[in-house]
Amino acid sequence: MPPLSTTGEFTTLVSEGPLILLRPSPLPGIPPDAKKISCMRRRLALLGSTSPSNRQGAYRGGMAGRCHVVVLNWNGRDSIRPCLQSVLHQTYPSYRVVVVDNASTDGSRDVVRDEFPEVIFVPLPENLHFARGTNAGLREALRDPECGFIATLNNDTRVDPEWLAELVRMAGPRVGMVASKMVFFDRPNVLNSTGVCIGPDGSAMDRGWNSVDEGQFDQALDVFGPSAGAALYRRDVLESVGLLDEDFLAYYEDLDLAWRTRLAGWEARFAPRAIVHHKYSASYGSGNPMKTYLCERNRVWNLVQNYPWRYVTTGIPWNLVRVMAGPLPWNGSQVTAGRPTRGRFGKTAAAMARGRLDAYAGLPRALAKRRGREATSRVDVQTIGRWIRTYRVSMKDAVLA
Repeated sequence: MPPLSTTGEFTTLVSEGPLILLRPSPLPGIPPDAKKISCMRRRLALLGSTSPSNRQGAYRGGMAGRCHVVVLNWNGRDSIRPCLQSVLHQTYPSYRVVVVDNASTDGSRDVVRDEFPEVIFVPLPENLHFARGTNAGLREALRDPECGFIATLNNDTRVDPEWLAELVRMAGPRVGMVASKMVFFDRPNVLNSTGVCIGPDGSAMDRGWNSVDEGQFDQALDVFGPSAGAALYRRDVLESVGLLDEDFLAYYEDLDLAWRTRLAGWEARFAPRAIVHHKYSASYGSGNPMKTYLCERNRVWNLVQNYPWRYVTTGIPWNLVRVMAGPLPWNGSQVTAGRPTRGRFGKTAAAMARGRLDAYAGLPRALAKRRGREATSRVDVQTIGRWIRTYRVSMKDAVLA
């Protein structure tokens, strides 16, 4: 995910059709004939089998239809190659890969264009960041009338061969979104995400975050929603509730989509065998003030847009703790060793304050979205209350971790 400009100026997406590359370019050390055969085999796998033995019928809900995997890339030269290599070796019988490039300048665009001709390549004229960039890929996938599911995937990941098949297998008739089992790339025994938990103040946290994987999350259970870093969405969901909220730019946009999906009556599941290895914060880095700003601003918007008013007031104590403790250098609910530097503390506090001020400035727009969702919601306040209790994250984890 790319760093954001601090100017606040973001231009609109220029309408531009995708560049679909059809001719493979030879790679060093690989004979041209062998390369052609390899590309042909991969293309056939992406188009899917039409034989009676097609495994698709074994998935829940019968014939699931074609799946598109949307990968957003920005200056991911060191990551995009292994990511796409793993995505292009899935056992799921019918899928296509869409790579959206956010105006990369490190040569990763050439890597995709030259080495992966079988993917649908969508080069953007400028860096549109996560929400808008991902939406460009979602729109491209939705152009395919045979597309039944769309998976979103970060470019700094590597997926197991059964990843896509396991996601689709969990997508029952009322399941609108499925969460992957994400582990850290350099620590595969430590969990990154097994779905999303929610707090009463509009915050969220990855379920199982930073905990040792001892099989405690190996059951296919209901979750509130998935992390968009490795998620599956049903086409019907995206067509009915909309795509990612582009006002968010980055962070919490997947949480907002999960809220809209649930308010429309859909459920979410966790696929414990859909394994994804993730290089966490490869784009923003840890403790980035811009990330702090976006998370704080978008948390307030998520609270206003989706929570019943009776539950908004319960988040007041959380807000007080967040103001006092949030700027401190917490790590796993423990203060990091050493005394926090005044510069880092000040930058974090300033980012949180600016995030809140900008969130308050955007309240009229958030309230308008809220009214629209209240008018179309298919669940009552009591059901939402059960969600907050069932999928709740603790104050210590949400505020201090």
